[in-house]
Amino acid sequence: MHRFSKFFLVAVLVSATIAGAEVTSQSRDIIVLQPQDLPQLAQGAGQSMVLHPLGNGLTYLYIEQRQLGSIAVLDITEPARIRAVGSVKLETPVAFDFAESLGDQAILIRFRDGSGSAVMDLRQPKTPVLKPASPLLQTIDSGKIGKSGLLVASVPRSMVESAARDYRIVDSSTPAAPQLIGTIRGVQAEWTKEDTGTVFLLGLDGLTVVRRPAVELQNHLESSYTN
Repeated sequence: MHRFSKFFLVAVLVSATIAGAEVTSQSRDIIVLQPQDLPQLAQGAGQSMVLHPLGNGLTYLYIEQRQLGSIAVLDITEPARIRAVGSVKLETPVAFDFAESLGDQAILIRFRDGSGSAVMDLRQPKTPVLKPASPLLQTIDSGKIGKSGLLVASVPRSMVESAARDYRIVDSSTPAAPQLIGTIRGVQAEWTKEDTGTVFLLGLDGLTVVRRPAVELQNHLESSYTN
């Protein structure tokens, strides 16, 4: 779970959701893009997702959708211009979770039935393929050590951590009068794109994107200065 400044996400047992187009907070620090504001590929219910920098300046978001082994690929390099890249069907017998990135060109996945792991080969990032994992990567749990190290566990974390929860997005810039911006039902996974401060939430209704325009602008200015 990541922590965010300027706003926070609260896990609650609620079922309502805010309909309509993108929502902007009163402070204008936060913009919430709901599934209907995003490409159609992002509007399906999903089971897991992973944010993956390609090493060439682009960042893709891979979503395992409800159809077994169906992967939606989105280019989320610029949060204000998210676009669909395509979709691909992987040959997998059971549902899986994305585990850890293995460098720039592969992602370790973990089968949900505990039967082991596989590697999603991203040498062709628009059309990933699934390959058998080395015995050293046959894990039911793992964690990163630096860029290329893995800490492989033999006992899984508590299943409570992966249970779907409902989230409220709250703007707390005015503490005496916090603003409810939106509610996302059944969140299965979340990722943060650190350079732009963008939060990606995968829920029952598809993908929700929480943008932070000020952070995006700062990142753009810093990138332009560096270049």
